[in-house]
Amino acid sequence: MEPLRGVDVRVGGEAAIAADAAQLLAGYGASVRVSGDGSRPASVTVSGGGCAPAVARMSAAVAPCPGLPAAAPTRAAAGLLALGALAAARVGGSVTVDADSVAILLLQPLVMAHWYSAPPPGRVTPLRVGEGWAAAELGAPGDADLFQLLLETDSFTDAEELSAAAQQWRLPVVPYRRAEAVRRRSPRAAGRRQEPSSGGAHEPEEPPAVAQEALAGIRVVDVTAMWAGPLCTWLLSQLGASVVTVESDARPDGMRAPDGGGIYPGGRLDPGAKDRSAMFTSLAAGKERVNLDLRVEDDRERFALACAQADLRVDSLSRRAREDLGINDGSGSGDGPAIVHIPAFSSGPSRDWVAYGTQIHAMSGLAWPTGSDEPIPAATAYADGLGGIAAALASVVALHSAARQSRAPALTASLMDAVGGLPADRDRGALLRADPMPRVAELAQAHAVRAVQLTVAGVPLRHPASPFVSA
Repeated sequence: MEPLRGVDVRVGGEAAIAADAAQLLAGYGASVRVSGDGSRPASVTVSGGGCAPAVARMSAAVAPCPGLPAAAPTRAAAGLLALGALAAARVGGSVTVDADSVAILLLQPLVMAHWYSAPPPGRVTPLRVGEGWAAAELGAPGDADLFQLLLETDSFTDAEELSAAAQQWRLPVVPYRRAEAVRRRSPRAAGRRQEPSSGGAHEPEEPPAVAQEALAGIRVVDVTAMWAGPLCTWLLSQLGASVVTVESDARPDGMRAPDGGGIYPGGRLDPGAKDRSAMFTSLAAGKERVNLDLRVEDDRERFALACAQADLRVDSLSRRAREDLGINDGSGSGDGPAIVHIPAFSSGPSRDWVAYGTQIHAMSGLAWPTGSDEPIPAATAYADGLGGIAAALASVVALHSAARQSRAPALTASLMDAVGGLPADRDRGALLRADPMPRVAELAQAHAVRAVQLTVAGVPLRHPASPFVSA
């Protein structure tokens, strides 16, 4: 499927970001040319194929983030540029992607802790299993007890075996894998057109600025939770889309962290307050929320009506959950919305495994660079941030395709695909082990002038602003 066939894209500027942006857009079928001066901030220009002329530019160069793989900010910047340019192409215009926002979206839990004067979340400690290691994230109610019961049922001497058994119990446990053992090929990179420019670094005529209104009129039904999905729909809302989030009181978003495991003003949980966890509050901003329990027939009917009136549905439900709830898994037609799924994995033996950003880091090989004696957990579950950006790009691709065809598409943007093809660090893990907090303090200070001011628990606090700025 090539939903961007006929779309012409030119990428230029900072070489690594330009290459990633070219791969992302070529993977959806666009005809891509790589050109320009690699010493300047990266840019993406879109035209043709039903697109009005549009351009997205980085405000400045993008630096690595201590505590994360060196290539993660590069991929995030590329995704935001591609997203901004393709969204602006609905109406024609230009946007600037704020370079500080790239790092903020990957280090968001740490940035929010800084602004909330709360203890920063710690890294997830690898679990030693025989000669290997496993990544376990057991924060959901009952998970820790269930995992302990699993360990008592058998003696596991291999991380792969333990992970497979844990996944049978729907526990988010995966093995750490070495970088050299992971095949490094993006699922969308093969067989696409990425052509060198025949000319010099020609600058296109600058179209008028557009940012917040790029997706005005687009209606999104959001059935996601935690980080990646809510970030995806938050980005769409920052570009002007109207987002309705479906959340049941019977099963609230885990990012609310009512058990006290979240980030709260002053580092303290106010008992009974469920809307004060920093990540939840930040990612829920600008969205309408409706209480629907999709196990209940009447609520399923209300959900179906909302989807029929929407342009796009985004979900992070597993295949089994969609089947159990009777939710359409395929492409729509006529009045049906375009669909974007955000699973942990899109294919292979682990397709139905439960995993979050921490586990994606473990399985991708990025946690175990060549030369390191053991795996290194990242400072944040940055793969969720990359996944949210990739899913937002897939959403705009799906909207573009639906506008040109009578049949709305269903696209999948998995967390593992979002980190696909990223090279492992070659510094024996020095950057991954580094303390991110000095950089976090710099980002928080630099972003303060743009940050959104919200009052939480009676305290005025900062939240990240849109990464998209009218040029």
